[in-house]
Amino acid sequence: MNPIDKPMLTPAQQVDHMKSKGILFDIMSEAEAIKYLTENNNYFKLRAYRKNFDKYVGGKNDGKYISLDFAMLKDLSIIDMHLRYLLIQMALDTEHFLKVKLLHRIENSGNNGYQIVDDYFLKLQNDDTTNGTRRYDHLMDELVRNQGNPYCGGIIAACQDGYSAWAFVEVVSLGTLLSFYSFCADCFNDKEMRVDYMLMKDIQQLRNASAHSNCILYDMKAQDRMHSVNYNLMKAIHSIPKATRNKRFSNERMRQLCTLIYAHYTLVSSPEVHMHVSAELHNLITRMYRHSDYYTKTPLISACFGFFEKVVSIFF
Repeated sequence: MNPIDKPMLTPAQQVDHMKSKGILFDIMSEAEAIKYLTENNNYFKLRAYRKNFDKYVGGKNDGKYISLDFAMLKDLSIIDMHLRYLLIQMALDTEHFLKVKLLHRIENSGNNGYQIVDDYFLKLQNDDTTNGTRRYDHLMDELVRNQGNPYCGGIIAACQDGYSAWAFVEVVSLGTLLSFYSFCADCFNDKEMRVDYMLMKDIQQLRNASAHSNCILYDMKAQDRMHSVNYNLMKAIHSIPKATRNKRFSNERMRQLCTLIYAHYTLVSSPEVHMHVSAELHNLITRMYRHSDYYTKTPLISACFGFFEKVVSIFF
């Protein structure tokens, strides 16, 4: 695709382009939309939410969106912003309590907390030799890069003679933390830890997408699920009809959203944190329905919001 085929458009041109695609400006005027695109959001991100809406097939409006007003795109983008902020908080909660659980498990095993990290390093080196990978080298590169980090460089400097588990988990990425957690689960032959690991792997993409401000609710009708739904999650929400569960979980983003809700419920042991997140989730649901009248002709949006609300109500 030649860049000239998709030139940068001014906010006014963006509005004209959206009008040519059938997007309406009845709820929010063209002038208000231009102001919003100029001061509050970028066109490329905002237009992503259009994938939640159907298009006409055939006739004079072929290919144009059905009952899609610019105000709906704005509303979904704001809901998505609130959702991302909350997902980051929930993901950080689960990571914190996963570390707490891991360190307690190591302590209860009788391990001194240093040997198991040494064993992990040795396993990575052996895997590199056996399989031709570079996992150990990548880990060493990660630690070297973090030496100058003002938040964890001091911990690394204090570990030149060896890493304790409690220091190691504070200076590595989530991916490395999960790799170490999986290694410990195997060492202890701990089935529950293996389940924890799979839950966290399931939400890793969602956590990263939220941290990078990627759109979460941009295409909720896509049937693009890449992995099976956690068995315990499905069992816990059995009160929701099976057909509804299967339909909503055919979407990978919805599967990951609900998996994070379940992971938080499962891993976070603090009643205070649970209560805080519960309040934030219900505030989010209230915000979802602020303009529910917008979506009377878009059943997908209403169905996804309703399903999310039911899952939240089961755990929170």
